[in-house]
Amino acid sequence: MINVNFTLFIQLINFLILLLLLNALLYKPILAKIREREAKIKGDRDKAGQLENEVLEQEKKHQEALVEARQVAAKEKAELLATAKKSEADVLETARVTAARIVDEMRTSIQAESEKARMVLKGEMAPLAKSISEKILGRAI
Repeated sequence: MINVNFTLFIQLINFLILLLLLNALLYKPILAKIREREAKIKGDRDKAGQLENEVLEQEKKHQEALVEARQVAAKEKAELLATAKKSEADVLETARVTAARIVDEMRTSIQAESEKARMVLKGEMAPLAKSISEKILGRAI
């Protein structure tokens, strides 16, 4: 059997006073710090998510700029190749024309020299033929 006496009420009052003191001095400050820390963690997580979104957006912009730069470079390369091919064709055509002109000049020069040589040979052929004939016949012609 339990005896309920006056000390039980004193202990109950003592317990309630201790509970109020602990609540005021220990539990409320600890709970406030815990809530403050949870709020800070939540804020940091939100900020980290925001920064991650910004990084993803910047990366997307970077990729788009890279694709655009590659397209511009490819276009410029194609233009430079077209210009180089045109220049090459112009140089080759000039070389062909020059070579054809030089060949024609050489042909003309060779023909003129061969005609000149024929004329000289024709002029020398008659006296030579006469001299050979005289030697073969043994008399003057």
